[in-house]
Amino acid sequence: MKLIDLPAQKEILWHRMRSDLISLVPWFADNDLLLCPTCCRPIGYDDSSVEHIVPKQALACDPPEVREAIPQNERSGLTLLCAKPLIIKGKRVPGNGCNSWKGKYYDPCLRELLNADFQTKRINSRHQVSLYCAGYLALVRQFGYQVALSQTGLLSRNQFFHPNTFLSEVPLTCQMMLTGGRRSDFSDDDRSYWSNPFSISIDGPTALIVLRNIGFRVPLSHDPSQPISRVLQYAPSKYAFRPDLRTVFE
Repeated sequence: MKLIDLPAQKEILWHRMRSDLISLVPWFADNDLLLCPTCCRPIGYDDSSVEHIVPKQALACDPPEVREAIPQNERSGLTLLCAKPLIIKGKRVPGNGCNSWKGKYYDPCLRELLNADFQTKRINSRHQVSLYCAGYLALVRQFGYQVALSQTGLLSRNQFFHPNTFLSEVPLTCQMMLTGGRRSDFSDDDRSYWSNPFSISIDGPTALIVLRNIGFRVPLSHDPSQPISRVLQYAPSKYAFRPDLRTVFE
């Protein structure tokens, strides 16, 4: 099944991500900008581009009955990335920003992983970093900018621009993957395997993510499934501007 109304999807994503960003950074309400989830540059609507987290080239290898039953957008998971050229170490990078960066460095590896026979396939660091970055984008897609703007979000955004090896700060538990046999047919009982590309559960300081038949972890600074307190739960002490000499047990 072909893409369904991709321009409308971009507008829906734009307003949803803008609303989430403004809830965390209120002064963005004064402009018409969004932060790219990977480079964190402010971008306008025209400088943003719809990105398939699971690349279209990988989805093209799905069984014909899957492609007929489930739209491509649903099987991929959509987000917005910047399409403005990147400047790295003072040099302009050819292509359309983070969208092109992901397409160049990560999409071919993700296609290989989703169609691999892991009993014979040799996995390298680029494959694992590709999986990690896709997992990070899946977390931002599900939980919003609270993931991107956290300390571990900064780590993941830095990792996005180091495609060939893991940064030393990435926990070792997030530098490995567990795999199983991939499915090659379609039935209504296993529809979620194809239609919901990422299954995410929070496990302490990491998110356990399953992309079809591959499991891996991405670090987290906090549990993004828990609501963020936006009001102080206590009032400032009346002694805030003078010494408070009371003892703890008084």
